[in-house]
Amino acid sequence: MLLVRAIKGAQSSGGALDYVPFLFYHAVSFLFGRCLPSMFGPFPQALRAAYLIASVTLLVPPASAGPANAQESRQPPPPALVPTFESLPHTPFSKAVFNGWCGQQDRYLLDENGAVNAYEAGTKVAAVAISPGNPYQCSSDGRQLINIHGRHVFMVDIASGDSQWIASYDGAIAFSPDFKSVASSRPFELKPQAPQLRVVLVKDKPTVGDTQRPEWIKWSANGARIAVVYSTSVDILDRNGVNIASMTKSPSAWVKDGWFEDDQGVLTLFMETEQPPGSILKCSVAQKKCLARPRIESVSIGGRGIVGTVIPLGKPPVREDDSIYFSKEYAAEIRSADSGLLVRQVFPIKTGRRSFQIAVSPSGKRSILTWDDKNQPECVSSEGSASTYKCRQGMLVDLTKVIK
Repeated sequence: MLLVRAIKGAQSSGGALDYVPFLFYHAVSFLFGRCLPSMFGPFPQALRAAYLIASVTLLVPPASAGPANAQESRQPPPPALVPTFESLPHTPFSKAVFNGWCGQQDRYLLDENGAVNAYEAGTKVAAVAISPGNPYQCSSDGRQLINIHGRHVFMVDIASGDSQWIASYDGAIAFSPDFKSVASSRPFELKPQAPQLRVVLVKDKPTVGDTQRPEWIKWSANGARIAVVYSTSVDILDRNGVNIASMTKSPSAWVKDGWFEDDQGVLTLFMETEQPPGSILKCSVAQKKCLARPRIESVSIGGRGIVGTVIPLGKPPVREDDSIYFSKEYAAEIRSADSGLLVRQVFPIKTGRRSFQIAVSPSGKRSILTWDDKNQPECVSSEGSASTYKCRQGMLVDLTKVIK
């Protein structure tokens, strides 16, 4: 009773029972020394010890009674689930080939049964007067596009379908986003009906025992810089064609697409070879160096730095011939500018889906994921045939729920 009263007194006085061990020691000594022998008499020593242990257990508070210990024993919350593409609001489309985004307002072009149509948020807004498969470039407002047919350059008004032959060329060219300038690797012959254009001549690059022509040209979104890719180098020019930086690269791949970061300090290139998957080449203007990341099936960088990738999973197969090998699974992902995972879905090819491509919109609010589905009726694998449209599937995904 004395020990219980002492403990209660320590609790009521606001102490943290720091004094209890001292009282407990003297109480046990008193029990052993005087009380227990008289209580048990001739009882065996083992029974006396058992009674003492039970008494101590009742008197000492459990170690987990404190709030700190209780917090430590609490299980951590489960990790937040990352949504899949199909779990987000999306608009599916089939029997169509995604051509690309057109301008900065999230307009996009689809090849549908041999015709090119312009869409916005899943709704068709215009039929575009160009032939499927021809290279094109849209203006920043998405109202006009440059269509290249052979050696002829046409300027097309998307809404009206009006088309003007503005130039002839032979080489690599790229128009500035506002369509007021053009960078060309060869002299540009403007037609009389062409609008006023400022021509930036991109020069060949002499190397040891060779002269390399520009293979690919692209302007930054604000028209301040120009990326030029040669066989063994990447050059960054200002808007007047003056060289800012030059970086080396491997000659074993060609550029499929590329994106400047908002400050034009970094250029990311998606490189392809005859055997997929491709690779990413990230080039720093300040460091004048390009770093490669291999095994990327598809990549796209949209507004706000939102990045979409398709990555083959598992070990790369051992190639025995020149045929194209497919991985058993592919992971499609959307990540924020700081690499935070926003969306992820794994697609096994046993379902018939393969050849995945991803494209994030200029606003970063939407993404288009496409694939070939060999289980579609009348689907054949030959590229370029009309039946290819019957293989191609895809969906327009709304990312507004996952981006901040």
